[in-house]
Amino acid sequence: MAVAQVPRNFKLLAELEKGEKGMGAGACSYGLEDPDDIYMTYWRGTIWGPPHGNHENRIYELKMECGPNYPKEPPLIHFVSQINLPGVNPTDGKVDKNAVAVLRDWILIATELAKNPRPKEDPLSLEVALIAIRKYMEEHKKLPQPPEGSKFAMYK
Repeated sequence: MAVAQVPRNFKLLAELEKGEKGMGAGACSYGLEDPDDIYMTYWRGTIWGPPHGNHENRIYELKMECGPNYPKEPPLIHFVSQINLPGVNPTDGKVDKNAVAVLRDWILIATELAKNPRPKEDPLSLEVALIAIRKYMEEHKKLPQPPEGSKFAMYK
């Protein structure tokens, strides 16, 4: 029996509503980069640095792009705020999807979700990606970081 797929725009509208109403995780926030983006492609996110390390009390800004195949394919994610983190390109801030488990396994999870009914909580969303990146930051919290407020050159 085939399971109905939620259309891309419906899913993104639900994510936008959750992000705008602050119903998600307190350590991350997200919303559309341009409120007039009818395709809901370009997003901005914020991660509050995890405590007890060099990210503590820092706010990191990110850009996310949900391509035409989202949510079947993961969003492209770039740090705007400069960060020293394995799996983040030191030139442009692009997050290597293989560095963060949920991004690496996204297509596999999406394929499984297409075969089986959806769980109560969506395991594939912008919020889930941001939380996973924050957890990854926590695993590398002792790495020295650029001065607070620094941005990658392409975002200055």
